Amino acid sequence: MALSCQSVEETIAGILARRPVLGPVLNMFAPLLTARAALPQTLRPLLEETTLRLPEMDRERAAQGFPLLAEQPLTGIAAPLRAAAETILPLLEAQTVTRPHMDGLRRMFAVPQEEDAARERTAALEVLAEGMLNEKTAVLEKAAADAGVPLPVLLFAFGFILGPVLRALVLMRPGGDGKDAPWNADGAWRHGYCPVCGSSPSIAYLDRPVFDEKNAFLAGGGGKKHLHCSLCGTDWVFRRGACPFCEKEGNDVMEILRETKDARGERVDWCTQCRTYCPAVDLRESTGTPDMDVQAIGMLHLDMVAAGKGLHPIHPAFWNTF
Repeated sequence: MALSCQSVEETIAGILARRPVLGPVLNMFAPLLTARAALPQTLRPLLEETTLRLPEMDRERAAQGFPLLAEQPLTGIAAPLRAAAETILPLLEAQTVTRPHMDGLRRMFAVPQEEDAARERTAALEVLAEGMLNEKTAVLEKAAADAGVPLPVLLFAFGFILGPVLRALVLMRPGGDGKDAPWNADGAWRHGYCPVCGSSPSIAYLDRPVFDEKNAFLAGGGGKKHLHCSLCGTDWVFRRGACPFCEKEGNDVMEILRETKDARGERVDWCTQCRTYCPAVDLRESTGTPDMDVQAIGMLHLDMVAAGKGLHPIHPAFWNTF
């Protein structure tokens, strides 16, 4: 992500110090989150051996709502996916939802000895990755049926494997992991889904004041809103008065839910028009910068409040659907 933030372990420790009741949920996901955070650097050399790269930002396509990887071939992604699966699959076996389906998930990433079958399996992984990024329901349903795995389980497991590969791809692009990312330049990307992979945000954050090291008289007041991608971890700037889901905008569109005491910047931003919500944290009210993937799960208490008010998460997940 664009921020210099705490590790997964540090973020979990900070959340549990305030809300020990979340221990079972956070500890269940901790190994997966830790592995996902570490994998992009491991996978980067494998991606550098391929021809797979992020395309250049096309402002016209961006204005039309096309993420960078929309309709792009992902030739060469199978090997990094298999490398990620070697780390992620053993950790998924500890998850109740995936444990009964591990044989099918392993078959997806195995390399058959017969050459034609191996090529077919490699092509199937590329098609599955492209299908997930382009929301091709028929492709996803076929992959789930071929593996003998329920579609929600396939999406959950494959997301943990595909995400770090896409993150490594972003890291390979100059300026892709910071404020100078092309999707943040001059309002190039104005949509509420990821400019790289098209996935929905899992959490939002408001940034702290930024000071120019070269000129002490120049500073930004902070409070700019960023969305954090649930799949590839990309951060992008978004309008504070607009809904990321329906993209309606105005003074009365977005409302805030927060605890009355000791909120430390944690809140829910919800839309009065479509009644979707996104967890958010105002970093101006907190001391550290959390790992945003962990922080999203660590705001389960606010997910429950939002559900009680009939609101729907912009990114439905196993921990926020009741």
